[in-house]
Amino acid sequence: MADQLVEDLGRQIIDGRLQPGELLPNETQLLENYGVSRTVLREALQILISKGMLDSRQRKGTTVRPKISWQQLDPQFLDWHHTMAGGAETLAQLMEVRRIVEPPAAALAATRASDEEKSGIQAAYERMFAAKGNVEQFIRADLEFHTAILQASQNQFLLPIAHAIRTTMLMSLRLTNPDPSENHEVSLPLHKALLDAILSGNASQASAAMHEHLDDTERRRQRVGANS
Repeated sequence: MADQLVEDLGRQIIDGRLQPGELLPNETQLLENYGVSRTVLREALQILISKGMLDSRQRKGTTVRPKISWQQLDPQFLDWHHTMAGGAETLAQLMEVRRIVEPPAAALAATRASDEEKSGIQAAYERMFAAKGNVEQFIRADLEFHTAILQASQNQFLLPIAHAIRTTMLMSLRLTNPDPSENHEVSLPLHKALLDAILSGNASQASAAMHEHLDDTERRRQRVGANS
């Protein structure tokens, strides 16, 4: 029940029904509104506090914090964004993050990846190749491929970003990669070029290959938007 309450209040904050600076109803009113125990209510509020969305102070009550304080990369937070009216905007912003992060990460992976990390990237690619007509298997292997590259960059700050955007990126891939033929004929060669550049240790080619792949992803995303 605490999870349900977190879901309801969290979505109210994101969609603006509860505005930054707004004071939540007092505990008695919330208990009456939601029909939960005091323990459940306090657990739910504590979760939202940990996400940076609420601030609770004695004699002042619980208020909605400014957007700058929200844990925007929290997986549940990203899921809320994507499944609400701002889903298209969330995917557009995800592409901006990917363009900022992934080409330099690919260049780092080309020069830093251990043999084991290179094997992990290659294994993910091979699972993409083996998936062929199975779109869901292809997408999950694709996600593993990109996560493995970020890990191979050996930058401790990049991997948490990958895990944080994993949910949204999975949704994005399901939108942009529904055609098994296009996945095999277009997307797979782009990933192969990226793999080859990393395995050969060519940082500039790895960065360029990632840019080319993201250009294709953006083309697909815009096509989905135009047809929706």
